[in-house]
Amino acid sequence: MLFNDLCLVFKLNCMKNHVTLLTILLLAAMSCNAQIEAPESLITDENVEKHIKVLASDAFLGRKPGTIGEEKTIHYIKSQLEEFKVLPANKGSYFQEFKIQKVKSSNCSNMTINFENETSDYSFQKDFYAKTTYKLDETIDVKGVEMVYAGFGIVAPQFGWDDYKDIDVKGKVVVVLFSDPGYHSKDPKLFKGENPTYYAGVKYKKKEAAKRGAIGLVMIHDDAIDWEAVKDDSDAPNFIEGQPQLASDNLKFSGLISKRLANDLFKNSDYYSNYIEKALSKAFSPYPLKAKVSLSLSATYEDVMRTKNVVGMIKGAKRPDEYVLYTAHWDHVGFRAGHIGNDSIFNGAIDNASGTAMQLEVARAFSKLEKKPERTILFLFTSAEEMGLFGAEHYANNPLYPLNKTACVINADASFAVDKMRMVINVIESHTEMDTIVNMAASKLGREIVQTKGEKLPGNVFQRSDHYPFVKKGVPAVWNVGNFDPLSGDKKEEEKIMTFVTTHYHKVTDEFYDGFNCANITFDAQLNFLTGLELANSTAWPNWNEGSEYKIVRDKSMSNN
Repeated sequence: MLFNDLCLVFKLNCMKNHVTLLTILLLAAMSCNAQIEAPESLITDENVEKHIKVLASDAFLGRKPGTIGEEKTIHYIKSQLEEFKVLPANKGSYFQEFKIQKVKSSNCSNMTINFENETSDYSFQKDFYAKTTYKLDETIDVKGVEMVYAGFGIVAPQFGWDDYKDIDVKGKVVVVLFSDPGYHSKDPKLFKGENPTYYAGVKYKKKEAAKRGAIGLVMIHDDAIDWEAVKDDSDAPNFIEGQPQLASDNLKFSGLISKRLANDLFKNSDYYSNYIEKALSKAFSPYPLKAKVSLSLSATYEDVMRTKNVVGMIKGAKRPDEYVLYTAHWDHVGFRAGHIGNDSIFNGAIDNASGTAMQLEVARAFSKLEKKPERTILFLFTSAEEMGLFGAEHYANNPLYPLNKTACVINADASFAVDKMRMVINVIESHTEMDTIVNMAASKLGREIVQTKGEKLPGNVFQRSDHYPFVKKGVPAVWNVGNFDPLSGDKKEEEKIMTFVTTHYHKVTDEFYDGFNCANITFDAQLNFLTGLELANSTAWPNWNEGSEYKIVRDKSMSNN
């Protein structure tokens, strides 16, 4: 999960919430439902710190699925749930096992290109390399498809750049250059000069081409690319057993072509000698090549690993067949040799030992209540979030409890180790009827939710954590992150968040240390707890707001109750 873009929300102007009759009534209801004056006080810095210190220790080896780090992690979570007397949620087991598989390329033919006056054949793994994730165990045939040159294949409004202007690439194969204009030109005024941007990535280029209806994309080989390395399937996309669509890039094929092949493509165009130079200008316009491509290829799959979600439950006292679901991913990226000094372990203290610790303490707080919640509380600690939200995808597609009986999912993914932050970003704010409950829970803590009024958060963060597979199924969601305006008044605490994002995120330095500040992490856990407590003790069935594509899904699901 990436937080660079989320932190840009620092710059959002906060708007004061207007207290309505409804919110006053909800506050009164929350007060009536509380079993002690401040039940959130059951969640403490001391306990949150204890979990993070263990989960982010070197002994857990970065908590990578399929390793000894996984075994240590899932058994620690299980032991804590048992200690809290939280029940196993999968037919007497705390584990929900699933298999991860990987695409394996196979059977690519040579490439045939029909030019205006001739036809040429090009050799696989010599003149080009191609692979497919489109459909597994099927031969993908591409016959006589037009090719289009789209420069770098980039649309970046902030740089005033559009390589797809005034051309239709639907049903065609797009030819693009490696990296981005800054990298090629070394001009610091273009993009970020020699430092490649997000737009330089192959995944981005494929996504942009697929979004416009292209059926394939080939990138012109650059001297910086190791031609042999592209033949290696080690970075092939993974997917959950039975769901190969999770690995698909929605293109029939993608790959690299040699410079010799590229020169042949451009030999009949006006850009033959300067196709790179032309693409370095904002005035560049894409154009059709006088060439049509044919090839066939296929892909199979192979098993990668078995891994486990951890699941627990506290049965509801009045409506045990209705559910509030808490989620957090337990996994991180493991360890790799050759990093800072002798440190090769990616401990993942913030991402996401913090979220795991938060939800464990929410579980403990619920278990300590004298008056049990009216609805059942479910806890889902997912595996393989870092590989593509796979644990959450598996549960959402194989729910242990009906999703149309699940009132909401409350996610925790990376809370920051700083002083208590008053302002909170709820990534799903303004999208669902949960807003009133979240705002009231925040008010009890003296906090405020940033009002985005439906504006999309940068970087597509809405789709980049474990709540999203449930959102696709129509389940309303909440994801709170205390982000700015420290109660202490020390603005340097905000700077620490930015430092973490730019310096330590997904680095070996995201680790527990002396003086690790759990205050904001605990504060976020308390907010999650109060949100779920109110919902669990209500009869409300929050929905998506009118006009949401997810409301249609939810309405259909709820009609089956």
